[in-house]
Amino acid sequence: MNMLWKNSLSDTRHEQSVIICYTGTGNSLQVALALKERLGGDVVSAADLTRGDCRLEHDGIVGIVCPVHFYGLPVTIVDLLSRISFINGTPEIFLVLTCGTFTSRADSEAERLLGSRNLKLDYVFSVKMPENYTPLFRVPPQDKIDELLSGVDGKAEEIASIIRKRSRGNHNSNKGPGFMTGIARGYFIRGRKTSKFRLNSKCTGCGLCARICPADAIEIKDGRAAWVKDRCDLCLACLHRCPFWAIERGRLTRRKRYVNPVLDESR
Repeated sequence: MNMLWKNSLSDTRHEQSVIICYTGTGNSLQVALALKERLGGDVVSAADLTRGDCRLEHDGIVGIVCPVHFYGLPVTIVDLLSRISFINGTPEIFLVLTCGTFTSRADSEAERLLGSRNLKLDYVFSVKMPENYTPLFRVPPQDKIDELLSGVDGKAEEIASIIRKRSRGNHNSNKGPGFMTGIARGYFIRGRKTSKFRLNSKCTGCGLCARICPADAIEIKDGRAAWVKDRCDLCLACLHRCPFWAIERGRLTRRKRYVNPVLDESR
C-alpha cells in the first residue's frame, strides 16, 4: 500500500474530515490529497474499508473520491456505499468523480446507494483526469496529461470553497448524456473476467500487483502473478503499475501505460 495515504481506520478519529479514496492509477488519489490539504483530516482506502465492516468514525465531513468505471461507480465503491455506516452521527457527505470524458449517471447511483442507508449525498463534483482504460482508449499525449494534472489544485480549491460555504447540491460539470450508463454498465458487468488478463515472460513475481489489487484477485504462485478470482474491479492498477509491463489485457494495452506521478514511487 502506498504510504502517501493511510490504510488504518484508527487514525480517522477526531479529524475535521475523512476522505475515502479508491484509486487504480493514482488520479483519484491526487485529487484526494489535494482536498486533504484544504479540508484537513485523513485520506483512507476504500478497499480497506470494504475488507472490514464499513463502519467509520468521523467529525464533520466525509468525502468519497473515486474514478468512473464505464459511466458508473467502481465495484468496490458500490460495495462500500451499500454497507457504510457512521458511529457518531450523520456526516455531510461529498462525492468527487474523476473521469476521462464524463460521468453519466454515476452520481445518481451513489445518491441511490447512500439513500438506501438513510444517508444524504450533500455535494457532487467531478474532475477530468487522463484517460487510462487502454483496452479501448489511448492514453493522452504528455502535454494533455500535464495540462489536466496541473489543474487539480485549482479544482480542489474550488471544491473546498463550495464545501466551506455549505453550498450543497450537484456541482458536477462533466455529467454528459445519462443514457451511456445504461449502455456501458451491462458490458462492464459481463466483461470483468480476470481470464482476459495475460501474463507475459517479463513477470518477476515482485508482488506489487497482488498488494495493490482492490479486489484481492491476484496472488503470487510459483514466483509469478496468478489471478485467483474470476472477477475483479477492472481498475487496471495491476496492468499500469507493473514495473515490468508484464500484464496485458488485449493487444492495445501493449502500446502505453499510465501512472499518476503521486504513485511513481511504487511503480
